[in-house]
Amino acid sequence: MADMEEKIQYMLDLCEQGDPDACALMGKELFFGWNLKQDLDKAFRYLTVAAECGHDLSQFLLGSMYGSGRGTEKNPELAYKWFLAAAEQGIAEAMYNVACYLMGKGGEEDRALAKEWLVKSANAGYDSAYDMLSDLDD
Repeated sequence: MADMEEKIQYMLDLCEQGDPDACALMGKELFFGWNLKQDLDKAFRYLTVAAECGHDLSQFLLGSMYGSGRGTEKNPELAYKWFLAAAEQGIAEAMYNVACYLMGKGGEEDRALAKEWLVKSANAGYDSAYDMLSDLDD
């Protein structure tokens, strides 16, 4: 047990030094409460470091935090920013979330772009995108 605690502490120390890979790993662990007690404040801080360095899952999780207001204030614009960054790296659920945001804006150009993201998400295997596409075609 002490060995695992030492490894966790080592990783947390790396996070405090700004190591993006450690921040991505530990941010995810703290977000979900896997192997560690859930701590959304620390998760937010670490995921931000990793997301700013281009880590795709961290970008997605940060978008989720901004979108839901878990661990930070709810901010749809920042949620969209981070979902878009993750979507551009191939995260299928992020593609779907980008489409949902664009659909909510309401303009025809936004709707066309949303449909493009839904197609990408569906092609990447995200089932909810298939459902939304079929609803759009009805």
